[in-house]
Amino acid sequence: MAAHAQVSGTAIVFYADKQVSDSLWNPLFTAIREDLADEDFGSAGHQLDRSPRLLRSSELVTGEEFSDVIEVRLIGRCDVVQQAYRPLKPGPLGWVLRVQGVIQPYIYVDCTRIAQVLNPTTLGLSNDERTRAMSQAIAHVLVHEWIHIATQNTGHTQHGISEAQLTASRLVMEPEPSHTEAAPEKPSSSDRGPAAEE
Repeated sequence: MAAHAQVSGTAIVFYADKQVSDSLWNPLFTAIREDLADEDFGSAGHQLDRSPRLLRSSELVTGEEFSDVIEVRLIGRCDVVQQAYRPLKPGPLGWVLRVQGVIQPYIYVDCTRIAQVLNPTTLGLSNDERTRAMSQAIAHVLVHEWIHIATQNTGHTQHGISEAQLTASRLVMEPEPSHTEAAPEKPSSSDRGPAAEE
């Protein structure tokens, strides 16, 4: 009699640059779990697995199956070191790819840009506080992009985690209830490209 592998729910698998510190993972995974547990995502809330399995790519086990897999690529160091002010060029903090009109289950998070956005708000904070701020910001960007994937909608809300542009203060804010619906966004002329400008 053949044994059948048990299929788990959603897995979010993280790939990171080599310079990402091991000290990031626990605070990051905690921030993601808090966002998913506490935030009200409006109509998108029922489409997100509130208890996904969070894994580093090195923790994947051969033969383990999941009903859904979201891959997350963290770009940059993913920490907020105290640094001199540098002007921030416009661009997204995170994005997903759309291929032939379908938003793919891959999230890209630009930690270098997030660090630049957070720098003025984290000056004078301790290392632990800066790690918490970065973890919270990455979690917000990740959940924002996951909503695009789950709903297959590139629209944004006027308030909350699904805003088109998240400010530094919003990025480090603890999860809060939001009761707004996503407004439809004009379709992009491109079949492949950023779905959001967070």
